[in-house]
Amino acid sequence: MTAQEQARAHSSDQIGLGHLLLGLIADPSALGARVIVSQGVPLDAVRSAVTLPPAAASVPALIPFDAPAKKALELTFREALRMNHTYVGTEHILLALLELEDGTGVLSGLGLGKAAAEAAVSAALAASPAPGRPADAGRGQSGDR
Repeated sequence: MTAQEQARAHSSDQIGLGHLLLGLIADPSALGARVIVSQGVPLDAVRSAVTLPPAAASVPALIPFDAPAKKALELTFREALRMNHTYVGTEHILLALLELEDGTGVLSGLGLGKAAAEAAVSAALAASPAPGRPADAGRGQSGDR
Protein backbone atom coordinates (compact mmCIF):
# COMPACT_ATOMS: atom_id res chain seq x y z
CA MET A 1 0.00 0.00 0.00
CA THR A 2 1.30 3.41 -0.93
CA ALA A 3 0.52 4.94 2.48
CA GLN A 4 2.77 2.35 4.13
CA GLU A 5 5.53 3.14 1.62
CA GLN A 6 5.13 6.83 2.50
CA ALA A 7 5.32 6.04 6.22
CA ARG A 8 8.44 3.94 5.71
CA ALA A 9 10.07 6.61 3.52
CA HIS A 10 9.49 9.19 6.29
CA SER A 11 10.65 6.82 9.08
CA SER A 12 7.22 6.80 10.73
CA ASP A 13 6.23 4.03 13.14
CA GLN A 14 2.51 4.51 12.38
CA ILE A 15 0.52 5.31 9.26
CA GLY A 16 -1.40 8.52 9.82
CA LEU A 17 -3.74 10.73 7.83
CA GLY A 18 -0.81 12.55 6.23
CA HIS A 19 0.55 9.26 4.89
CA LEU A 20 -2.90 8.35 3.53
CA LEU A 21 -3.07 11.72 1.82
CA LEU A 22 0.42 11.36 0.33
CA GLY A 23 -0.54 7.89 -0.86
CA LEU A 24 -3.73 9.27 -2.39
CA ILE A 25 -1.83 11.74 -4.54
CA ALA A 26 1.15 9.49 -5.36
CA ASP A 27 -0.40 8.50 -8.69
CA PRO A 28 -1.55 11.65 -10.48
CA SER A 29 -3.56 9.56 -12.95
CA ALA A 30 -5.71 8.02 -10.20
CA LEU A 31 -9.22 9.39 -9.92
CA GLY A 32 -8.76 10.80 -6.42
CA ALA A 33 -5.75 12.86 -7.51
CA ARG A 34 -7.48 13.94 -10.72
CA VAL A 35 -10.47 15.19 -8.72
CA ILE A 36 -8.20 17.24 -6.45
CA VAL A 37 -6.57 18.86 -9.48
CA SER A 38 -9.98 19.41 -11.13
CA GLN A 39 -10.97 21.45 -8.09
CA GLY A 40 -8.07 23.83 -8.72
CA VAL A 41 -5.65 22.40 -6.16
CA PRO A 42 -2.20 21.37 -7.47
CA LEU A 43 -0.88 18.11 -6.04
CA ASP A 44 2.32 19.91 -5.01
CA ALA A 45 0.19 22.19 -2.81
CA VAL A 46 -1.25 19.11 -1.11
CA ARG A 47 2.24 17.64 -0.58
CA SER A 48 3.43 20.92 0.90
CA ALA A 49 0.44 21.16 3.25
CA VAL A 50 0.86 17.68 4.74
CA THR A 51 2.53 17.64 8.14
CA LEU A 52 4.10 14.37 9.23
CA PRO A 53 5.32 13.38 12.69
CA PRO A 54 9.04 13.40 13.47
CA ALA A 55 11.02 10.33 12.40
CA ALA A 56 10.75 7.38 14.78
CA ALA A 57 13.74 5.63 16.28
CA SER A 58 12.65 2.34 14.69
CA VAL A 59 10.09 1.41 12.06
CA PRO A 60 8.31 -1.96 12.29
CA ALA A 61 8.22 -4.31 9.29
CA LEU A 62 4.44 -3.95 9.14
CA ILE A 63 3.58 -0.37 10.04
CA PRO A 64 0.22 -0.09 11.87
CA PHE A 65 -2.42 2.55 11.20
CA ASP A 66 -3.06 5.12 13.92
CA ALA A 67 -6.64 5.65 15.16
CA PRO A 68 -7.57 8.53 12.81
CA ALA A 69 -6.20 6.61 9.80
CA LYS A 70 -8.23 3.54 10.83
CA LYS A 71 -11.33 5.74 10.98
CA ALA A 72 -10.51 7.13 7.51
CA LEU A 73 -10.26 3.59 6.12
CA GLU A 74 -13.59 2.67 7.69
CA LEU A 75 -15.15 5.75 6.10
CA THR A 76 -13.51 4.84 2.78
CA PHE A 77 -15.35 1.54 2.75
CA ARG A 78 -18.59 3.29 3.71
CA GLU A 79 -18.17 5.80 0.86
CA ALA A 80 -17.75 2.96 -1.64
CA LEU A 81 -20.87 1.23 -0.31
CA ARG A 82 -22.85 4.48 -0.28
CA MET A 83 -21.98 5.01 -3.93
CA ASN A 84 -23.02 1.40 -4.69
CA HIS A 85 -19.49 0.49 -5.81
CA THR A 86 -18.08 -2.98 -5.29
CA TYR A 87 -14.50 -1.72 -5.29
CA VAL A 88 -12.58 0.78 -3.19
CA GLY A 89 -10.67 3.40 -5.15
CA THR A 90 -8.76 6.57 -4.50
CA GLU A 91 -11.96 8.53 -5.05
CA HIS A 92 -13.45 6.84 -1.97
CA ILE A 93 -10.34 7.60 0.07
CA LEU A 94 -10.60 11.27 -0.96
CA LEU A 95 -14.26 11.48 0.03
CA ALA A 96 -13.57 9.71 3.33
CA LEU A 97 -10.73 12.09 4.19
CA LEU A 98 -12.97 15.07 3.43
CA GLU A 99 -15.72 13.58 5.59
CA LEU A 100 -13.29 13.01 8.45
CA GLU A 101 -11.82 16.52 8.13
CA ASP A 102 -15.29 18.05 8.40
CA GLY A 103 -14.00 21.37 7.06
CA THR A 104 -10.92 21.62 9.28
CA GLY A 105 -8.13 19.55 7.68
CA VAL A 106 -5.44 19.78 5.02
CA LEU A 107 -7.78 19.29 2.06
CA SER A 108 -10.41 21.66 3.41
CA GLY A 109 -7.72 24.22 4.11
CA LEU A 110 -6.75 24.05 0.44
CA GLY A 111 -10.33 24.81 -0.58
CA LEU A 112 -11.63 21.31 -1.25
CA GLY A 113 -15.15 20.48 -0.14
CA LYS A 114 -16.79 17.08 0.02
CA ALA A 115 -19.90 17.98 -1.99
CA ALA A 116 -17.89 19.44 -4.88
CA ALA A 117 -15.43 16.52 -4.80
CA GLU A 118 -18.25 14.00 -4.84
CA ALA A 119 -19.89 15.77 -7.78
CA ALA A 120 -16.54 15.71 -9.62
CA VAL A 121 -16.11 11.99 -8.86
CA SER A 122 -19.58 11.17 -10.15
CA ALA A 123 -19.09 13.27 -13.28
CA ALA A 124 -15.70 11.68 -14.00
CA LEU A 125 -17.05 8.17 -13.58
CA ALA A 126 -20.08 8.89 -15.75
CA ALA A 127 -18.09 10.63 -18.49
CA SER A 128 -15.04 8.46 -18.84
CA PRO A 129 -14.56 5.23 -16.89
CA ALA A 130 -10.92 4.51 -16.15
CA PRO A 131 -9.16 1.82 -18.21
CA GLY A 132 -10.09 -1.59 -16.90
CA ARG A 133 -13.13 -0.21 -15.14
CA PRO A 134 -16.45 -1.15 -16.77
CA ALA A 135 -18.90 1.54 -17.78
CA ASP A 136 -20.93 0.80 -14.65
CA ALA A 137 -18.29 2.58 -12.50
CA GLY A 138 -16.14 -0.43 -11.78
CA ARG A 139 -18.35 -2.95 -10.09
CA GLY A 140 -16.14 -5.91 -9.31
CA GLN A 141 -12.87 -4.15 -10.13
CA SER A 142 -10.09 -3.38 -7.72
CA GLY A 143 -10.18 0.27 -8.86
CA ASP A 144 -7.55 2.89 -8.14
CA ARG A 145 -5.48 2.13 -5.09
